[in-house]
Amino acid sequence: AEARKLSAPTTLDAQIKRLLADERSAALASNFAGQWLDTRNLDSVKPDPGKFPEWGPELRDAMKTETRMFFETMLREDRPLPEFLDAKFTFVNDRLAKHYGIEGVTGSEFRRVELPSDQRGGILSQASVLTVSSYPTRTSPVIRGKYVLQNILGAPPPAPPPDVPPLDEGAVGNAGSLRQQMEKHRSNSMCASCHQRMDVLGFGMENYDGIGRWRTADGKFPIDASGTFPNGKSFTSPAEMRVLLKAETPDFARCLTEKMLTYALGRGLERYDRRAVEDIDRKLAAADYRFQTLLHEVIRSLPFQSRRGEAPRSDEGSKSPQLKAVLQDKVSKETAGQ
Repeated sequence: AEARKLSAPTTLDAQIKRLLADERSAALASNFAGQWLDTRNLDSVKPDPGKFPEWGPELRDAMKTETRMFFETMLREDRPLPEFLDAKFTFVNDRLAKHYGIEGVTGSEFRRVELPSDQRGGILSQASVLTVSSYPTRTSPVIRGKYVLQNILGAPPPAPPPDVPPLDEGAVGNAGSLRQQMEKHRSNSMCASCHQRMDVLGFGMENYDGIGRWRTADGKFPIDASGTFPNGKSFTSPAEMRVLLKAETPDFARCLTEKMLTYALGRGLERYDRRAVEDIDRKLAAADYRFQTLLHEVIRSLPFQSRRGEAPRSDEGSKSPQLKAVLQDKVSKETAGQ
């Protein structure tokens, strides 16, 4: 009976609205954002204290809070999905503001701030994302490029071929910048095709060090954050790369649709889910890619509505609570109180 009540359009819309208005939206922000952006891995990363003496629990927790509050605001304010890529606001306390070089912020309480320059904008400039996509001792254009392909554009690269020689770590910072060393490493014909796609995205984020601080040099070598997309469009800075990524909004929206539907279903997507993804994408585009439209349409979708208490079927989905369970719990409590 509760499942039928939940499926009624008026009840469903009302429950979604209430979900967004109460503390459960914070849980959604923490769980889904942590899964989508890999920021739940912040608790396990261990930046080298010799390279990054500033790293510690206080800074780590501030990074997590920034991303959670940003995601929650995007959802509650029903902002357009492309703002995930270039939003000019974020949330900081004094510790994170110092890390970012933002002046005028005092105290441990987080507050919303407008970003003062084009050095930062959107999730790809948040320290949480930049830290989980780095090595303990340095940045990784490969990991960051793969991160963008997988979590932003929905086009993950294939697994690397076997027996690829590792990068000469000793040469980085001595014989050349990380980019210069990688250009040599990329000359391997087995690697070139994939790395041409990945590395250009990672190079565009090289102005951020392994814990997300802005920098203009890699050791004694100046940062070169330029690159060219496969479509021929070029950029020279993280800000210019964000503009090009925002132009890929349909791909980003589809990627986020697939991530949200996976989270909601508690399983990986199958071929028979493709039509639902396409339907959601069409409705998103018609609604100017508003975030709440994504949530509404995922919950209204046939795959989601067809699940009647079915257990999660994948490790990825089982790591976080299903949206249906959240909504059904609210219906149960309100029915009991009537």
